[in-house]
Amino acid sequence: MAFNGLFFEATKILNHLELILAFSLGALLMMVLDLALPHIELTSRKDFNEKKRTLNTGALIAVGITLHNLPEGFIIAAGFGAVPSLGLIIAISIMLHNIPEGLATAIPLKASGMKPLRVAIVAFLSGLAEPIGAFIGVLTLSTVNSSGIFIGSSLAIAAGIMTYITADELIPVAHEYGFKHTVSVGLLIGIIFALLVDLIIS
Repeated sequence: MAFNGLFFEATKILNHLELILAFSLGALLMMVLDLALPHIELTSRKDFNEKKRTLNTGALIAVGITLHNLPEGFIIAAGFGAVPSLGLIIAISIMLHNIPEGLATAIPLKASGMKPLRVAIVAFLSGLAEPIGAFIGVLTLSTVNSSGIFIGSSLAIAAGIMTYITADELIPVAHEYGFKHTVSVGLLIGIIFALLVDLIIS
């Protein structure tokens, strides 16, 4: 999705140098965010049966996913700003990958003994960061300029952010469980599904 949608649309607006710079900026911003703010790598989950450690792990995962949901909201806004159908495709794709992220937040908290209602509230607040990010994105795009180099740069930056999240978080976490070929098949199915949604909506 990052390349078929965001990056491809950006190529229609930006020249090669602008495209490279904006894409690199998006990936760099996400990397700095990852390193600078409280965060936990999902692949470092250990001692899952120890309640106190599990509670801390669940809380840190919730913080990490919240931080990632903000730029994902901006990605959706940038997609809608360029082409409404693209924004819808991105929203559907991100919605689907938010399901396992929600589980990653809820399961450790529930295993630590937290009440289901509190777990639901934490998961809800973590997910709420995404529409907030989308609102900020829409506000920024409407205030500055929703056409030209700004929207192209927004798309390329969003592509860089999404590529970093996929490479740094989603694929490594999937490989943690040891099913290498299943991960590859799942990745291909996801790409094909996004292409089919693109075909149906366009």
